[in-house]
Parts: sequence; C-alpha cells; structure tokens
Amino acid sequence: MPPRDLAALLLYPATHAQVLETRERTWPHWGGSTTLEQYLQCCERMDEMEHTRDGRIMTWVLAPRDPTTLDFMCACETYKRTGLVAYPSPDGPNKVNETPCYGIASAYIPEAKRRKGYEQHRMCLLHWVISSCDDFVEFPKEWGVPPPKVDGAGGAAFSVLYSAVGEDFYGNAGVQAEDKAGQMEKVPGRVEESPGWKWVEEGDLDEMWREDAGFIKNSLEGTPRSDPSYETPSPTAFVSALPDRGVGSFQVVRSLLVSGHAVPLKVWGIRKENIGDERRATETFPELLENIKEAAQSAGLEKVEVWNLPRYLDGLAEGEGNEDGKKYEPTRGLPVIKWYRGRGETRDVEWSFNERLIYGTGSAGAEV
Repeated sequence: MPPRDLAALLLYPATHAQVLETRERTWPHWGGSTTLEQYLQCCERMDEMEHTRDGRIMTWVLAPRDPTTLDFMCACETYKRTGLVAYPSPDGPNKVNETPCYGIASAYIPEAKRRKGYEQHRMCLLHWVISSCDDFVEFPKEWGVPPPKVDGAGGAAFSVLYSAVGEDFYGNAGVQAEDKAGQMEKVPGRVEESPGWKWVEEGDLDEMWREDAGFIKNSLEGTPRSDPSYETPSPTAFVSALPDRGVGSFQVVRSLLVSGHAVPLKVWGIRKENIGDERRATETFPELLENIKEAAQSAGLEKVEVWNLPRYLDGLAEGEGNEDGKKYEPTRGLPVIKWYRGRGETRDVEWSFNERLIYGTGSAGAEV
C-alpha cells in the first residue's frame, strides 16, 4: 500500500465490540479444539485473571480514522509487565532497575488484508505508543498523525514478542531477533523419581514465580559484563521480564483452556533446594532432566523442549552427556526484542532469561 494510504490509518485501543471481533477472527487459528463459544468464554475467564488487572492487558486495532469500526485492518494485544534492566558495573554488583515492559501477542491479520503493509505500520505505531517516544523523538511525518495518548499505556524500556513469521519481517519494524537455540529431548520409558526433589503442582506455581523473580534480580546483579554466550560482545544493558504477578500462571491456564493439544499434567514443575553454584548445577542437571522426562512420559508426551540453556550445560543436554538430546535453531516462535530507552541500541542489549512463553509472551500472527 502506498505510504500516504497507510498514513491515513491510526492505532486505537479497541472497543468491547472490536475485542470480540478480534477474537472471532483468531478463533480458527488459535482456538484449538474449542467451539467459538467456548473460545470466547475462555478469553473472558482469562480477562479476569491477575495478569490483566489495572489495565495491564490492552487490545489495539489499526483502522481508518473511525475508532469504532469493525472493519479494521489488523489487531494485537499488549501485556504490560514488570521488567528489570541491569547496567554493567566495572566494580561491584550491577545496578538493577525495575521498569515497565510489554509483551506483544495475538498479532493477527486476516488473509484478505495481508501484503498491504498494515502489520508493519501497526508495529511502528505500537512501538511509538508503548515506549512514549514522543517524550524524546519527533513523530515521523510519513507515518501520518501521532496515535492518541492512552491512559496507562507507555513508559516501557523494552518490549518482546515471539514471532511466527520469522525475524526479517519484524526487523523491518525495528525489532531485533534473538538467536536462542533449543534442545529437544526424547522421552524414554518411565524412570524412578530421584530423592531430594519436590514436584510442583498447579497450586504451588504462584509461589515459585515469586521466588523466580527474586532469583532473576539477584542473577542480573551478578551477571558478568561479557561472556562468549552473549549475542553482543559487551552489552550496554541486560534486560528481563518477570514471571510473577499472574504472568506465569496465566500461561498455564491458557494452555489448559484453549490448546488443541493440551495434556492432563498432574505436576507443572520440579524443584531441588540449594542447587548452589555453577558446578553444583552441572551435577544436578542430569537428575533434573530425568525427572522432567518422567513427568512428560506419565502425561503421554514423547519429547520435551528446553530454551536458552546456559552454555555450560549444553554438553549435558546433547552429545556426550545425553544421547537423546538434539540442539536446533527454532523456526517458529522466534524471540524478538525492541529496546526503547537508556544506553545503546537494541543490538547492544542482552535479553536474559529468555525462556519462551513464561518469560515472554504469546506468538505473533502472519503477514506474507
């Protein structure tokens, strides 16, 4: 679409009718085995969960200058979350700041409206809104008119998204893909649970997320200034979103309510106290894998997947440490990040604790 036509479009927070329209559009793609009525009921139930409180979830539509139209071009959701930014320190612990950040999800465009530039234009406007760029940058004239300010939106230091359409498309909107490999493990026959480990049931997850948030903060304080595993040799900042305040638990509920391939898990995690330093983690990791495989096998799963495994554990997940493990580069759900403020550009920032859905957000839709 010619730039002047895109410039005639604005980004609006969705009305209730537009939210329903977006969900009806996405149901065939993300509704799994649910009926439309069941899918809408699931969405309504998730709208009442902790992660949505105080306006933390918003649906956005790209539309002509009619904020109530149902004939909008495309839509997405944003989840406002608590994040951490750590700046490397030459002496002593890194300084860690708490900051708003966003997860971008449910980015979908109908087939009839694809290949017209709508999706990329929406991403440009969305970055502008959630970063409060108008505080320090002039709005590009070729984009048209600045989106209206929205109470409760903005002020983010960074945003993240898991792309289902590859990294190049979102790179054109100024988003940088992270090169994070995964390990796939074949699940063997049932193995005995190791002593000293505790299964985590659904009711225990909120406590685990809270403890994880503290662990992430402490880890960022001690993160070294450089490491061969970093995406950039000398990051200007380390960032991470946090899994507590309903974020991690929402992902569990969504997988149970909506997924077309949900499985009846009795446990959702496993813990061992006092893992300790890197050497101790290396000793306990094989036991951890075996226990995870046991839980997966008992639920009828054939494989488990690990994202962003620390490099010093790679050999224990594949090759000499585990003949079933296979390392690969994911082709869907690619993690992408956009850095808005502070030191350096997006390419200079290291995304720590990028562990797919729990520490990020949902998947994006497609425009080809």
